Amino acid sequence: MKFAPISRYALRETLGRQKRLTAASRRAAKHPQDAEAIHGLRVSIRRFTQCLRIFDQLLDPAAPKQLRKRLRKLMDRCAAARNCDVALDLLGQVGLAKSPSVSKLQKARTQAERDLHRWLKTEHRRGFPNLQASRHPPDGDWKLDQSLEDNLRRVLPLLARDFFEAGSAAAVSGASAQALHQFRLRAKRFRYTLELFERFYAREMVRGAQALKGLQDRLGAINDCVTTIDLLGRDRRAVTAIRSLLDRREVEFKHYWKSQFALHGLAWWSTWLGRPARKAPRKILHAAVTAAPRKTARYGPRRPRPNPASPELKSGRR
Repeated sequence: MKFAPISRYALRETLGRQKRLTAASRRAAKHPQDAEAIHGLRVSIRRFTQCLRIFDQLLDPAAPKQLRKRLRKLMDRCAAARNCDVALDLLGQVGLAKSPSVSKLQKARTQAERDLHRWLKTEHRRGFPNLQASRHPPDGDWKLDQSLEDNLRRVLPLLARDFFEAGSAAAVSGASAQALHQFRLRAKRFRYTLELFERFYAREMVRGAQALKGLQDRLGAINDCVTTIDLLGRDRRAVTAIRSLLDRREVEFKHYWKSQFALHGLAWWSTWLGRPARKAPRKILHAAVTAAPRKTARYGPRRPRPNPASPELKSGRR
């Protein structure tokens, strides 16, 4: 059976991200104490999951349904370890590396590390189910009788519109933490969707990718504070310090949204997303993203977790 161009493209991109996810999970299983390995696994899961989501109409539903369920459980275990890393890092940034909460977080991180390692070993034994293109896709956003370019010029501007509506709502004064969290997820999904079609766009994609990267950093910094506050419980001194940092980061996000997105507006995004060209450089987005540091110095580096057996950790210093 001959599949439509968009179906072939969807399967090829999904299998490529599945391969990268496998590599990231093996690295995390080998180095569960490494904060960067855990973060890389989480990013790979999100990219692969978004691929399944955006191409849901075009893939045989059996395998994606099973994969999404397994990946949700894996993400929960990654988050348990990652959240401890984030909290320990933030306490160091606000000068509370010797807070009473540190030892509690270190113990929780060690347990989360063990749980994640066991889960990854089980997942590796199971392997991934075979992904296939659907032989009879239902009606949806992707049109089988249209070219890849025609599909993109119709679908991507609509995604940009939804992204801008969510961003405008999250950037208003008094927006709730839940609204910011939901917009953070929307921004990730929008960026990861654009990455799937990098080869169809040129310099506008570089500019757009860099703007989205900066937005993700700021939204992620806000979420780090919210997550840390939840973990700290009754440690009032630490909670007060992190809440003050959270307020500053929310202001920075709003300024960034106004300068990078509200200033240029939806029209700029809709215009270039509506002009896909297959002759555009294929790796231009990847080069733009990897050339920039993943975390700005303003929010601090993502440090690997020290060896639990080190004298510094035993003495309470970090």
